[in-house]
Amino acid sequence: MNAYLRDPRFYILIVGILLVVALLYMYPRKFSSGINERIEQAEQNLNMKSAELSSLQAGTASDMAITEQEINRLNQQLVELDRYLPRSYDQDEVLDILTENAENSGLQINALTPLPPSTEGDYVVYGWQIQITGRFHRLGVFLDQLTQQMMMTAVTDLTVIQKKASDGSYDNMEANFTVSAFVQP
Repeated sequence: MNAYLRDPRFYILIVGILLVVALLYMYPRKFSSGINERIEQAEQNLNMKSAELSSLQAGTASDMAITEQEINRLNQQLVELDRYLPRSYDQDEVLDILTENAENSGLQINALTPLPPSTEGDYVVYGWQIQITGRFHRLGVFLDQLTQQMMMTAVTDLTVIQKKASDGSYDNMEANFTVSAFVQP
């Protein structure tokens, strides 16, 4: 065994073994400590990003709920506005409105003629030429009833002629005018 102790290769072997053990001992502590720090930093960043994502998701859900409420409110307003300015008219419905209002006002319709649709500004306009007879103040009631309808209307080309009644009085009249209803294009 003394021969081994005197051989320089034995010492080189021992020093080599000690260096390998030192390297194995030091590598995880010294060299990988930077890696551990980077892993810890990455985990912290991941946790922060995860919290930020959760916050953004909660905010987005809240924003979407608010947006949905706003859309519902605007749709309700659109339904209300469609009552005043619909997208189309039913000719029969409008004719019924005109004849019913004339009867309720005590007027007699002599002629009711639909006119072809026209364009006026940003609107499509449907018109009806009307000739009615009755008393003067009843004409005012009829026109007032037209303004109460849930549609935008206009009365144009109004001419009123005084007529002699069968009893000789002059409180009867004949009126000719055009009623127009506006529709969204």
